Amino acid sequence: MKTIMTVTGIRPDFIRMSKIFSDLDENFNHILVHTGQHYDELLSGVFFNELKIRKPDFNLNIGADGKKHYHQSADLPVKIIELIESKNIKPDLILFLGDSNSVCCAMQLKKEGFKIGHIEAGMRSGDKRMLEEINRTVCDHCSDYLFVYHDDYKENLRKENIINGVHVVGNTIVEVLRECFANIIYNKESRDIVSKKNSHILLDIHRPENFKYKNRLNNIITFASNCQEHWGLEVKFLNFKRTTSYLEEFNIDYSQLNMVDLMSYKDFLREQYNAAFIISDSGTAQEEPAPLGTPVIVPRDFTERPQSVENGCSTMIDVNEDTSIDQAKDFIKTFNPKVEWLGEGKTSEKIINILEEQL
Repeated sequence: MKTIMTVTGIRPDFIRMSKIFSDLDENFNHILVHTGQHYDELLSGVFFNELKIRKPDFNLNIGADGKKHYHQSADLPVKIIELIESKNIKPDLILFLGDSNSVCCAMQLKKEGFKIGHIEAGMRSGDKRMLEEINRTVCDHCSDYLFVYHDDYKENLRKENIINGVHVVGNTIVEVLRECFANIIYNKESRDIVSKKNSHILLDIHRPENFKYKNRLNNIITFASNCQEHWGLEVKFLNFKRTTSYLEEFNIDYSQLNMVDLMSYKDFLREQYNAAFIISDSGTAQEEPAPLGTPVIVPRDFTERPQSVENGCSTMIDVNEDTSIDQAKDFIKTFNPKVEWLGEGKTSEKIINILEEQL
């Protein structure tokens, strides 16, 4: 039986990989490595229980003690190679998803002769300020198997002369939502669909290109406050520690917003479902809320998911402009998303079939 090692380290990637993990367990000798980039119980343990992800075989703890990005990127390849050698693991493929620091070791592993697979390959924003843009580009150029969500991402790879090993498989989030969302909107006692409440606005800001710049961060807070006043709805502001620390450092007043702690995946889905709309710089937010019927406003200059905008799932707004509220109003009023671009919900099955045939 072939051996596949998966290397994953952050909350969104565990969510996206949850179905793939179980399918790999059934069809391969699967070794699950948690890098520990997100290392506390809320960011990992709760998600494992909710999504029925088994305990990882190894945890490398690279995020412990608040380590910086460069520490994590330097430590991870050493720890993985030492793990492989010390445990005499002989992986036929090392499989990554996404663009977190966990994919940074693809280059060193490739140099050591290992085959690399990358799920979520081919995404490009063109914005080199994004740490993720650097991570995913390097991983793609080191990969033997590139699993892309959409034909446009395949074309991005072709432009970089990456032709072989590219497979269009659809988005993993579809099959995850299909299972988790049903448990949220279906009332088991009355057997009725729980109505969408439109009770609040959800604010999620955690990208360095937003929170590291005082004027930009201040403009986002001002925009959110203006939305709160215009729609008469409470803004729930997700408490990412790095964002909050910069708000404090820049002395930006956010007391008018309701800061809420990070939560489990199903609770977060529920908050997204019941939101009138979401303001977020997250990549996942450009995919996940549309099937829930929730509009997303993206305060970014560039996106690696232009299909989300093209299909009416999200809109990009320059919060520096005085017309930002009017733009938001127009988008929300005409919100009619098309979600077919996300795929049919058979991503895990397609990936497993490809690996069984070709590995």
